[in-house]
Amino acid sequence: MKNIFKNITKSIKTELIKKKGSGIFTLSIAIGILIPLIGFITQIISQIKGENEPTGIPVNFYFENITNYLNPFCYLFFPLLIIYCASKIAQIDHKNKGWHLMETLPTTKFSIYFSKYTILLISNLMAIVTFLLVTLFFGFLESLFFEIPADKILAFPLLEYIEIGFRLFLVGLCISAIQYGLSVLISSFIWPIIIGFITMLIPSILSDLNIVLNWYPYQFLKQIPNYPSGSDFGYWLTYSELLSSLYAILILYISFNWYRFKVFVKAFLIPKKRFLKLMGVVCISGIFIFYTLLPKQQNKSDKTLIQGHISSDKNIQNVYVFDGLVGDTLAKIPVINQQFKYQFSEKIAPDNYIIQFENYTQHLLFFGEMDSLNLSYKLFGTEEDFKVKGTRAAENIQENNRRSYVNIMYYLENNSKIDDADFYMDNIYESWQKNIAKINTIRTVDNIIPKNDYIQRLTKLTSLIYLDYWNSFKEKREALYPDKIYVVNNQMKKLEESISLKDETLLSDPFYLKYILEASIKDDVREVSQNQKYFSAIEKMESGLFKDRLLFRQLNKSLYESTKVTVRDSLMQQYLTLITKDSYKKLLQKNYENYNRLSKGVTAPDFMAFDADGKNYTLDSFKGNLVLIDCWASWCGPCKTEDPYFEKKSLVYKNKPIQFISMNSDRKKKDWLVDIKGKGKSILRLRPQDLKKFKEAYAINSIPRFILIDAEGNMLNSTFVRPSSNVFDELLNINFK
Repeated sequence: MKNIFKNITKSIKTELIKKKGSGIFTLSIAIGILIPLIGFITQIISQIKGENEPTGIPVNFYFENITNYLNPFCYLFFPLLIIYCASKIAQIDHKNKGWHLMETLPTTKFSIYFSKYTILLISNLMAIVTFLLVTLFFGFLESLFFEIPADKILAFPLLEYIEIGFRLFLVGLCISAIQYGLSVLISSFIWPIIIGFITMLIPSILSDLNIVLNWYPYQFLKQIPNYPSGSDFGYWLTYSELLSSLYAILILYISFNWYRFKVFVKAFLIPKKRFLKLMGVVCISGIFIFYTLLPKQQNKSDKTLIQGHISSDKNIQNVYVFDGLVGDTLAKIPVINQQFKYQFSEKIAPDNYIIQFENYTQHLLFFGEMDSLNLSYKLFGTEEDFKVKGTRAAENIQENNRRSYVNIMYYLENNSKIDDADFYMDNIYESWQKNIAKINTIRTVDNIIPKNDYIQRLTKLTSLIYLDYWNSFKEKREALYPDKIYVVNNQMKKLEESISLKDETLLSDPFYLKYILEASIKDDVREVSQNQKYFSAIEKMESGLFKDRLLFRQLNKSLYESTKVTVRDSLMQQYLTLITKDSYKKLLQKNYENYNRLSKGVTAPDFMAFDADGKNYTLDSFKGNLVLIDCWASWCGPCKTEDPYFEKKSLVYKNKPIQFISMNSDRKKKDWLVDIKGKGKSILRLRPQDLKKFKEAYAINSIPRFILIDAEGNMLNSTFVRPSSNVFDELLNINFK
């Protein structure tokens, strides 16, 4: 062992001398400096231009810098550096048969091979250390010469930087082993670089096709910028870094023996002892790799629990959990010292629920009985961050709930190729299968995948989307080519059979409920309204939760859409008694009263409000003018989106008898005053004297909300369209006399 160490040390010293003129270490340092330098120059330019970012969630200034720079470093510069340096190190000795010359020297092939690999690792380490130190240095310079936003924390995150550097080095072990092995075996300088570049691009190419290779070594580098904080459980290593180490050991063993015996057969197959040794190494490594790659599912907890921590500049006193469809309150959880905790005593079916932080924001949360969730919620200004850990971490990755655009939508929307049934069947089926396969790629940084109930649910909902495309095609085909016959293939029959009309696990999904209602009336040819057909179909269903939810949805929708109190009265009398669940009845009764109270023609609730100068206003102050009220808050992102449209419309209608009012609902008056400072005078900017009373009077449970009141103080529309809508002007103009 002592001799091996001496030989490697001697060989490394020799390699260091040989590499002096190669520029490898200089390039490593340059790569480490490049990205932080570009970032620093960009920051200087933005500071000079006065491009100040709005304050948001407090983050560590230095850690934010490194996370911003990790993407280009990991996606491009670091792997390219490894690819180039590996080829360069091997090529130095490929020239003039340097490898053969070295083997005549009094040293071992092991020392020769691994001394060069060590030089490559030193190159990697220099790039990583330079990258981290220079990022810290430029960040420190920026903090000295420029004003850092108040939401940036200036403490040095030493442990976090060390962890990122360690993770980068481990992933580099594997890629370096692959590239070095290729460069030793292939005497050409350019071919290992070309092969390395292609293999580096494969993950990006496949990601565009929704294909993720969790086992692919060049994929591992992307995990670091995607998860800069590493493991959700606080481990130093994630599964990708552990895999990288295992891959490196196996690849180094194979590549060294191949180099040692030159010919593959001699290296691994002859004699038998060598073959058995290879099989032993491969089998042992394979077992460890297989176990590491094997996705895990979280075990159930002994209780159904939701707890978490809140960081915010808002006074969040309560957290609410609602039923996903009807909005039934399942829990009201008090926030004490920024912590909240609630244990459910009743049975909770695995489903999507809504978690709401006071009246600020809502998020979908998937959980069920015997799940324990730990939530982290941050809200500062209009920026928020919501993370879920615990037994349903994989299920609650927010990207899971996003539905992507597919090509077939374009053809359907434009009524294109409707005559080609085979085109639609092939494309719908292909896209359906791709998206089903994509579900199996959902996993956390620790290789945790969703539980089977969630996978089944997401599979069904994905199938439902494509079944909707297929049904849309059939309707268009029937309308445009009624006499043109086509044969439904087995693939589409499989899609049609994938969704049940009585699946209670999907009841909270409005898309599924709409599908059920559409399917239930397809044979109803009566010349009556669609809503009447829906009610008739629901009435015929067997009593139970399934019927209750459908009836709740349809009755609540009809109450909302009705403009007359008499129509709402009739609907309630006819259908409310058909619902068996008392909480649903109470919610419908409450909504019914609110809708009636804010119906068109009913006297609008009065209010007391004041402007920034303290001048008081009531609704009577605007008699003789239409009144359009924008209910908003400084923390509300969608409100900010609508604000410039609202101001633009106020200028368009400045000569019309209408008063545009911006009614603020921030808990703190100072937040409102800061936000409206410097705003135009075309809008009257007010704040209610009693915020709670105003919200209750106008039934405001979400913002932005626009309320239109006529010149006599009567309600015109309690949920008027947003000013960004294309029909805003048309709907507003019909109210001018």
